This record gives sequence, structure tokens and C-alpha cells, in this order.
Amino acid sequence: MLELKDIKKSYNMGTTKQEVLKGISIKFRKNEFTSILGKSGSGKTTLLNIIGGLDKYDSGDLIIEGTSTKNYKSRDWDTYRNHRVGFIFQSYNLIMHQTVYSNVEIALTLSGVSKSQRKKRVLEVIEKVGLKEHVNKKPSQLSGGQMQRVAIARALVNNPEIILADEPTGALDSNTSVQIMDLLKEIAKDKLIIMVTHNPDLAKEYSSRIITLKDGMIIDDTNPFEGEEETKKRETKSTSISLLTSLQLSFNNLLTKKGRTFLTAFAGSIGIIGIALILSLSNGVSKYVSNMEKESLGDFPITVEKTSYDIFSSLSDMMGDIKSDSKTEKDDKVHSKDDFVTAKRSTDQGILIKNNLKEFKKYVDNNEQIKNNSDAITYKYDFDLQVYTNDYEKVDANEYKLNSTDVLFKEIEERESALNKYTVLAGELPKNYNEVMLVIPEDKVIPDSVLYALGIKNKETLKNDMAEFKKNDKFKVESTSYEISDFLNKTYKVILNTDYYKEENGAYIDYSNNLDYLKNKIDNGIEIKVVGVAQEKDGSSVNVYYKHDLTLHIINEISKTSIYKKQMENKNTNVLTGEEFDGINNTFENIAKQLGTYEVDDPSSISMYPKNMEGKEAIVKAIDSYNEEKKNNNENNLVIKYTDAMKTLVGGIKKIVNIVSYLLIGLVAISLVVSSIMIAIITYISVLERTKEIGILRAIGASKKDIKRVFIAETIIEGLSAGILGILITLLIMLPINLIVSKVGNIDNIASLKIINIVLLIALSVLLNVIAGAKPSSMAAKKDPVESLRSE
Repeated sequence: MLELKDIKKSYNMGTTKQEVLKGISIKFRKNEFTSILGKSGSGKTTLLNIIGGLDKYDSGDLIIEGTSTKNYKSRDWDTYRNHRVGFIFQSYNLIMHQTVYSNVEIALTLSGVSKSQRKKRVLEVIEKVGLKEHVNKKPSQLSGGQMQRVAIARALVNNPEIILADEPTGALDSNTSVQIMDLLKEIAKDKLIIMVTHNPDLAKEYSSRIITLKDGMIIDDTNPFEGEEETKKRETKSTSISLLTSLQLSFNNLLTKKGRTFLTAFAGSIGIIGIALILSLSNGVSKYVSNMEKESLGDFPITVEKTSYDIFSSLSDMMGDIKSDSKTEKDDKVHSKDDFVTAKRSTDQGILIKNNLKEFKKYVDNNEQIKNNSDAITYKYDFDLQVYTNDYEKVDANEYKLNSTDVLFKEIEERESALNKYTVLAGELPKNYNEVMLVIPEDKVIPDSVLYALGIKNKETLKNDMAEFKKNDKFKVESTSYEISDFLNKTYKVILNTDYYKEENGAYIDYSNNLDYLKNKIDNGIEIKVVGVAQEKDGSSVNVYYKHDLTLHIINEISKTSIYKKQMENKNTNVLTGEEFDGINNTFENIAKQLGTYEVDDPSSISMYPKNMEGKEAIVKAIDSYNEEKKNNNENNLVIKYTDAMKTLVGGIKKIVNIVSYLLIGLVAISLVVSSIMIAIITYISVLERTKEIGILRAIGASKKDIKRVFIAETIIEGLSAGILGILITLLIMLPINLIVSKVGNIDNIASLKIINIVLLIALSVLLNVIAGAKPSSMAAKKDPVESLRSE
């Protein structure tokens, strides 16, 4: 069964070579209890290690079941140790952070035995050695004799043919030694036991054969065997420690160093925390910007203006003018500077953009892609509504020193999303062209100037207040209160822009300052009525909103007037002055605004409100298709330029956020490098601390790859712990950040981590730890098993 042929072994001791075994030849029976005696240094343990496959012989041959081991590879020796040999050591060599059960089970795990079979065999062998009541204890909770019984159980659990015992009772008292020897003698009935001992009395009492070594040679054999044993091939599988077992071994080891493990995980988590916080803020800001973009689709439509400026081109042109005019004349003369021709050049070179909206409107009206993806399409005409109170007072913001940009009467955006901004306090939304809605601020405070302009407050009251103020500069106007219903059903009169002009002798005279003439026009004007009072969310101004129907009605009424017809018949001449348009101040556009002489099919602007972001892209594609078609047809004058302010704004913000995020992540990544170096050091320390465990695992059949896997498993656990801890700390830090920003900036969830971010960051932590621990793990795999077993 087992035969050694002329085995020689020597070790290099510095510059000299020491020969330990000098040609050992011996055969062993299948079942016998053999003791090997000899003084220290005689080669007993070396011989035992060679028989067990822990140490390699220099020359000769070790024959197992008739098979030479000369060509055995490392993997073959691992399988041999796991399946055919069981080791019992003087110092027990148990894995101290594992239970009795786990210490015994590990050999079966290497063999690939199923979990149910492992449990059955482990419990049987533990009961056989008398430790049934101690199965869940750690080795530190056992006596010396009990620990040796665990070692015996581990050696027996795989049912090996050979049991190798190296001074199995060397660390035990007499009574315990006898118990262990009795147990070994019982085992020897069906197995080959080879025991190394210094105790000749113990050998004589229990052994069936005693071999004595001296100076690396056999000098005596009490029961030599020269016959031929029947050889029987035993089917064996390659050994392997699964990743799960590796993780369990490393996890239990880390549990014995909880403090250091936590500090290591915390240190490793710092970089993850930094990156996670940056990503969470980047995600939150990007999400906020995207939501702002979606919510602002109604406020930032895709707009095409009849006339607009190309800001970037005009800025470039301006910079060019500044550069060209930078020189200073040194004579005493006064010099001119061109501005009119420059303005004309701006128009001709495309800085002043002019779009043909009459043609584009036809396309929009007939394009299903634009209509299906728009919440609304609005057409605006550049004229002011001419509104009067029933007292013939014109509703004029400028008269009462309001902000010059204030327009009290505005066309309402008749889109659902826009209408949802209003909370109706009384009445209803306007439904007909002659109905309007008064919108007041959220605080329900209306400036007196607006009340006077709208005719809510009497103008005589203002005169009286001003008179009092002149008498007493400390005079204070008392606040006036109104019921919401007080504003309902108030009426105004709207006249046409053309009503200000009267035809006399073929010319049109301006009567805008002749109230007697205008009274008749006002009395016969379009009566509009306040049918609702509302508040606008976050609104702070006062406005009266009318429907687009009123705009169309006025345009239609103006189109019936003689002044409109005459002006439209000759678009080259100003109907009011009889002069031809000069293209500077006297233009058709100016007179059209003044008279309100607009065609319904020729708006001043077209606004397309997308239903969603996808709809926005579809509208842009449709406009691009229109432009492409016009270019292909050589109709460049019909190519339109549109404004997508939100895209420019949001795109710029997102780019800035991304750039800042990348820069910060780059800086934080330095901490990840530092933590990786620290993990490498910690793993190396762990290798040193677990050197004996490495020897034990190799002794029961673990391969070099298995050992590497055990330490890689430790780095996986550390990386996983660091990643999870980093994410948990980040989530805790995010709570006050979100709370503060929500309170101060009214922005919810400014810091948010996506599931994919969490998964990737934890994976990154594990990956970096595995990479950092790769070198120490490889060093562990290369350790000599014999040397490892001797370490403490």
C-alpha cells in the first residue's frame, strides 16, 4: 500500500547543505500501528511530512497503491493529503476561530461532499471521539485532551487509509495520553497509523511495529514487511475550498478582531462616502434641474419670433466694433461714429433675425407631429389692448407711475398646465371673448396705483390725498379693504387702435387726445366683464387676463376699417403721413403695431408648448425638417430660427454640475488609493497572523489556489463592509443635508443616491480591496506548509 524507496532529503542551511534523510527504504502494511523512534534531528518528522505529502523528497520514490509519485503535481499532492492521509499534531493545529464542528467539517468541504452528508459524517466522528456535547464550542473552550480528540476526528472524517501522528501525546498529561493512545490503537485495527514519538515505552505498549532512526537512516525495524500488499485503486476527486467556505473562514477570523475590522472598514469607507456624497448631490441637482425643465416646459416653450436678435452674433459684432473704435483721434476735430448703417448691416448679416411666420404658420397648422406633441400652440400679435373705464379713463399703467414694463391687461395662456396655476377665489375662468379674470397677489395686497389705474379707486380720492400730503408731509393714506365679490362683474370698454384716427379730406387725423371724440367710440366699444377673481401660485403682481378670442375679434374688427384696407393695399407707404417707409424708424412693422393692422395668418410670434420632453424633441425634429426642406428648395429666406431657452439654460447647468462632480470625484479618489494601500498592509498582517492556519489547511488538502481564495475572501468581506458602511454613513449624512436645503431653499431631496450608484460603489469598494489584497494573498499561497505549521 505505501512504500518508500531510497528517499533522500536535505535542507540548505545558509551556505551549507544538511542531509536529513539518507536513503530511507521501507514498506508499510495496510493495517498496522507503526511508531518511529529516534533522537531529535534524526529525521523522524521530516520522514512523516514526506509520507504525508507536506514535504518533497529530493530523490528516491514514494509509491502509493503501486503508483509512483515522482511525477505528482501540486494538485495531486493536495488530493492525496485530503483523501488518503489524516494528520494528528502534537500542538493540535486547530483553527481557533472555528467551532469543533467546523474544524472537523473543513476536510469534507475540500472533498466536495454534499452538505447533508457532511453533517452526518462529522457528527458521527465527533461522537466516536467522545465530543458529542462540545460540537459547537471553540477550541479555546476545550481542554488539551479534548482538542487532540478534535484533531483526531478531523483526521478520521474523510476515512483516510493513513493516519500520521506527530507526538500526539507530547502536550498531554499521563491519563489523557493513555486515553488518546487507546483511541489510536482502536483506529489502527483498519488503518495504517504511523506515529512519531520520543517515548519508547509508549511505542512498545501500543505499537505493532517500531522503526528506529538515527542520523537520517533506519537502524532498527521490529516487524519489517517485505511482502506484496494487495493494491486497490481509490476514486478521488480534486480538492477545492469553495468561495462560500472561504468567506466563512475569513468572516469568523475577522470576528475575532472586531475592533480592527471595524476601523479598517471605516477607513476604507471614507473614499466611498466622499464619492457617494458627490454623486448624491450631483444626482439631486441633475434631478432638480430636469424636474425644473419639465415643470418649466410651459414657461419656456419653443418660440419663433418674427423679429429677434442673435445674441451671440450681436455680441461678437459689438466686440468687433469696440476693437475697431479703440483708437483715439489726436486732432482737435469732432468725429462721427456710424450707428444707422451698422444697424442695417446687423439686419443684413443675420444678427437681427427676421422669420417669415406667415409661411411657417401654414406648416405648423398642417403638421401632425407638432400638433400631437404640443400641449398648446399660441399665436401672438404685437399690439396693446386699448382699455377704458366706464368713466372714460384710460387704463394706463404709466399714468400712475407703475413699472414701465407692467401691462395690466394680458392675454391668458389657455393651457391646462397654465390654468392650473390659478386658484379661483370667486366667479369662474373666462369662457367668452368679452370675459376677463382679475388675478391678485397671494398676499391679497394690491397697490393703490393699480387700483387707480383699474378704476377701482376713485381718481378724486387720489387728488384729495395728494392735497392733504402737501399740507402735512406726515399724512398717511389709510388702507382700504374690499370683498372679493366687489371686483366681480366690473366692466370696461375696449376700442380699436384705428378708432383713434378720423379720416378727413383723404387723410387720417390722430384724435387720441380728444376725449369728446373718443367718448362715442368708447360708448360703442367692446364691453368686457370681470367674471372671476383668482390668485396665481407664487404670483406677486396684479393683472387682468383676457382670452385669445378677444385678440382675434379685435383683429377681425380692425380688418373691416377703411384705414386698415388702405394700409394693406399699399405696404410701401405710411397711410398716416403719406410718406414711403424708409426702413429706419418709419417702417411697416411700426405702423402695424400702432394701428393694430395685423393679419390673423401672420402673427408676431408662435409658441409651441411641448406635452413632455419627448414631445419637445419631436417638435424640434419637425422644425428642423421644415428648415431642411426650405434649404433643399433654395428658399433660404423662409428658413426660421427658433429659441429654446430652457435647453440652453439646463444644458449649461448640467455641464457645470458634471464637470464639478468629476473634479471632486477625482480628488476624493486619492483617498481610495490610500485606503487600498492600507488594505494591502492589513491583508499582509492577516497573512502573518494566519500563517499556521495556512499550514493546517494545506495539511488537510487545500491547494495554493484555495489559500489565495481564503485571503481574497477576506478582502471581499472587508471591501463589502467598507462599501456598505460608506453607503450607510452617506445616507445618514444626506438626512440633515436634505432637511437643511428643504428648509432654506425649498428643494426636496437635493441629495439622492440611485440604486445603481449604491451597487456600483459597493462593487468598486470590493474590487479595490481585492486588487489591494491580491499580492499578500499570492504570498500566502506560496508559503511552505511545513514552515507554516511550525509558526506560532
